[in-house]
Amino acid sequence: QGDGYYMAVPAFVGHKKDVGRLQLLLTDLKPKSSYCLIFSYRLAGERVGKLRVFLASKKSTPAWEQNKGKDERWRTGKIDIFQGAETTHSVTFESERGKGKTGEIGVDNVILISGLCPKD
Repeated sequence: QGDGYYMAVPAFVGHKKDVGRLQLLLTDLKPKSSYCLIFSYRLAGERVGKLRVFLASKKSTPAWEQNKGKDERWRTGKIDIFQGAETTHSVTFESERGKGKTGEIGVDNVILISGLCPKD
């Protein structure tokens, strides 16, 4: 998204159903507090695959998932994180390669802010 770098999984490398993960450890989060995870993402290309976000406390169910890109533009994803009885110790971005041979799945500008996610 401009100058700098972002994490990407290109469609022309690997095989269908290959998975790549980026895990971010969350330390020093206050108990009984709310946080908002905000990130930029894009799914560029036809049948490029899926992007999922898992919160450590939720086990195998993704907190967020996207499998269709409307175009090549970057979009914003938001996930509310509540630190209650179950605490979230990490966030994992997971990309699963699709059938497509062109394009990429990208993630950039990941930030965690205190409080609930702002409405669009």
